[in-house]
Amino acid sequence: MKSSKQNSISVEVYQVSEIVQAVVKDAPIGTNLALYQGLMTMMSGEMLASRGALIPALDSVGMDQAETMRTWQGLARGSWEINELLGRLTDKIKTDGRWESAQVGGYQIKALDTVGYYRPRLQNCETQHYNSTADKALPAINLGQLAMVGRVDEQKVTVPCAIVRAEGEIQSEEDLMAALCREAASHLSEEDVTTADRKFAPLTMVKSGITRVVLRRPKNMTLQRNTPKAYLGKGRRPIYGELIRPLERRHKTHIIPASAPDAESEWQEPQADGSTITITAKLWRDLIPTPQKDWTDEDYALIHSVTWTAFVIVHPKFDVPMIVLSTLDLSAPQVNQVVKFRWGIEQPPLVAKQLLGLQRQFVWNPQMRFRYPELSLLAAGILTYAAACVPAPTPTGWWDRQPKPTAGRLRRLLIKVDWRKLPLHPRLREKNAVTAHLPKGRPSAAHQPIQNQPLLA
Repeated sequence: MKSSKQNSISVEVYQVSEIVQAVVKDAPIGTNLALYQGLMTMMSGEMLASRGALIPALDSVGMDQAETMRTWQGLARGSWEINELLGRLTDKIKTDGRWESAQVGGYQIKALDTVGYYRPRLQNCETQHYNSTADKALPAINLGQLAMVGRVDEQKVTVPCAIVRAEGEIQSEEDLMAALCREAASHLSEEDVTTADRKFAPLTMVKSGITRVVLRRPKNMTLQRNTPKAYLGKGRRPIYGELIRPLERRHKTHIIPASAPDAESEWQEPQADGSTITITAKLWRDLIPTPQKDWTDEDYALIHSVTWTAFVIVHPKFDVPMIVLSTLDLSAPQVNQVVKFRWGIEQPPLVAKQLLGLQRQFVWNPQMRFRYPELSLLAAGILTYAAACVPAPTPTGWWDRQPKPTAGRLRRLLIKVDWRKLPLHPRLREKNAVTAHLPKGRPSAAHQPIQNQPLLA
């Protein structure tokens, strides 16, 4: 039997409500109230019980039918845009002054990634996302996200700052990554370095105008020197640079050796138990990615405008060395640190899907099928940041003797209290629209379109 909501509301809940209201209050009247109620319902964990269904979750917090439908209509058809809400969230975070960006070599870390919300039964779903468990691409709503990686005190916090949809002309994963890179270029400053996983191609990032990059690459990649080989006096004059193979390859019984590095480095990395491990790296300078057959002359000229440094980082805890490309003058330990910070972009999808129960979504409205996952990433960012700002987090129970400011503890607190009793900003209210002159009920046959009426004999 479900226990009743607690009457006492802690400071943590007030803080969450304040952040959400600051994000949504400038939206149109009525729509901002729907956004507030929808986000608070998501962050309180009600979606776990409803298995991702929004209307039952709104009903479970105590809304009547009319209020539930007003909230649903505000979320699905209201005049709001996710990047405007994310912009207000980042402004709020920067104004508070608690969040500190992850920095390496004087550069702030911003990461790129794509997220898929699987919809196997959604009709007319034209986009797909790769599923490692099924080992194939499945129907999904795809989003691309740009996120700021940092921390509040000692708690790691990643906040999304831009989201791109895979809709319209953007259908494939490559199109989505290209659109995300173009959107990210407008959010980057001279102090930012962009990092991404292996699926992002160097040419895609350079085309979009992103030139400060630290990028992981597949283990079978090859590169070329940016300058042609030396002319030996006979034959055709070389136009391509020396081929660089960072890792050796094996074809049947034949072994293709790796290229000799320009330099090598070694450093010690401390571990949690107090011990240290030795990490080694090889590097090659003044490189470009190997040209592909489908590249145009403009692509080839563009890739020559940016030179890359390739790193092969050998970590004793991993069997396969890691290949990283960088356009910045960073050392091997700094490049390795940037790649480690890249994992922070996995935090918002994990919180949204696993912690808030939004990996399953039951919406079919053409707009809501995109807005629902966008709101889930926004809710994950707000919940993670609000939890990290709590000076003394509330324990989950008597067994939680050393509670940490995590999103999970804050979510378990929100579901125990009646957050609807919190004071609201004057702009957050129901829109008092005049509807007395509008027809009510189901339209009669006389008001049906002509093409829907039966033909006369």
